[in-house]
Amino acid sequence: MNVNDFSRLDQTRSRVYVGAPMSGLAYVHPAMMLALLALSLWVLRLGLGLRRARLAGRRASPARHRRIARVVVPLLALGYLAGLGSMLWIRGAQIAESVHFPLASTALLAILGAGALGLRLSRAMQADARARARAAHALFGAVGVLFALVAAVAGMAILP
Repeated sequence: MNVNDFSRLDQTRSRVYVGAPMSGLAYVHPAMMLALLALSLWVLRLGLGLRRARLAGRRASPARHRRIARVVVPLLALGYLAGLGSMLWIRGAQIAESVHFPLASTALLAILGAGALGLRLSRAMQADARARARAAHALFGAVGVLFALVAAVAGMAILP
């Protein structure tokens, strides 16, 4: 196989995967992630409501926040992987060719960190460790959703 065979393979790959029948699939990832972003904003809102209640001295149940977040976090990870797959196999583009990739990667890492801290918070721990974990959980969650919002705007720029 010589160099010309590889360029012919790339041209064939682009025609096969980016052709008219597959072009609609390029919009599955953005649509899914917009829905998950809306759910992430709802989880963040619920978490901020818990914080407000705690600071006001009221008791509030974190059950809804936990229940929704336990579904949204893994779906965000799957959506991230779907974005990588979309770039490679449907659109035939390089993974890190836009600013969307590092923004989405940062968002996912922060949200995964918030999720890990949230799981840790659901276990018994000392009051001072709980306060630190809760503060870090809030920070990671808020930063993750903020980066996800910015990644969504950057993603709009690379839509086909």
